[in-house]
Amino acid sequence: MKLTSYDYNLPKEQIAQAPNELRSGCKLMILDKNTQKISHSRFDNIKNYLKSNDLLVVNNTKVVPAKLLLYKEKTLGRIEVLLVKKVSNEKDIWRVILSKRKGILPGTVLISEKRELKGIVKELIDDEFLIEFFEPAGRAISEIIKEIGFAPLPPYIKRSGKEAEIAFKNKDKNDYQTIYAKIDGSIAAPTAGMHFTPQLIKELQNFGVEIVEITHHIGKGTFKPIKTDDIEKHNMDKEYFEIDDASAKKINEAKLAGRRVISVGTSSTRALESCCNDPHRGLIEAGKAWTGLFIVDGYKYKVIDGMITNFHLPKSTNLVMTCAFGGREFILKAYNEAVNSGYRFYSYGDVMLLT
Repeated sequence: MKLTSYDYNLPKEQIAQAPNELRSGCKLMILDKNTQKISHSRFDNIKNYLKSNDLLVVNNTKVVPAKLLLYKEKTLGRIEVLLVKKVSNEKDIWRVILSKRKGILPGTVLISEKRELKGIVKELIDDEFLIEFFEPAGRAISEIIKEIGFAPLPPYIKRSGKEAEIAFKNKDKNDYQTIYAKIDGSIAAPTAGMHFTPQLIKELQNFGVEIVEITHHIGKGTFKPIKTDDIEKHNMDKEYFEIDDASAKKINEAKLAGRRVISVGTSSTRALESCCNDPHRGLIEAGKAWTGLFIVDGYKYKVIDGMITNFHLPKSTNLVMTCAFGGREFILKAYNEAVNSGYRFYSYGDVMLLT
């Protein structure tokens, strides 16, 4: 399938810059791939479109404040630093992406505004730099990062200038997170889960919906565009996930009982499909692993019977895998209807239930 087959037109004003004031008050599109029916509601009415014995699988990864605003020590030129992965347990050496690469050489020293943090560039590896961090004040690097770091918002969410970034700093750290986030490790949020509130979770559980947690840490690959015209030639970055014995047992019990397993988000979907060890019955195995699974047209879903997911970027891997579940023509028809109906798109936008 060609990449151009996954394009659609979206007015810029429909790219959400902040979450709905009431998370669960966002728009909900309900898609039935069998009947090709499209309905509209609000997310806090989702119980009306679920069955009392459904099982929802949520991703409890927690977004770390992985965006740092640092300055070249010599020129004080500002650089945005995205922490991608810590590569050493003995030292604080990280793989990072820099907003500006000109003039960055091994030995370049970067500092935070109040000099709580100092980093020295070690080397360039592909499109990433290795930086070793030091704490001049003798504090733990992890604590300094949590204090001075910003939420690693996607580039389409705009904060106009340093003043706006600082003003939104704490709010974004809270907003760009699910209410059940527990395990540090992501540089992007599992955004489909950001629509849940404690009240809605309780309401669904009282209704009989079972909610199971797994962990899938989302990396820089979520921002990685498809650059090959033939989408099957795209290579997904591998991401780490964990599914414990208790969660696997509950998911398998639901599958064996003929209950629906509905994933909340594309990350949960990829983790579940990656650890399926019984394709015929859709059963999974517990464990810890890395997945580079790229779900494209023609893929036969084995575990999930439905998904809750946001509206994704044109030509993105998440849109491709959503189309693989619901059918490309049906999903793109729904996207065009969402545009015409004033839906808000992407991370802070509205959501769909696809079964």
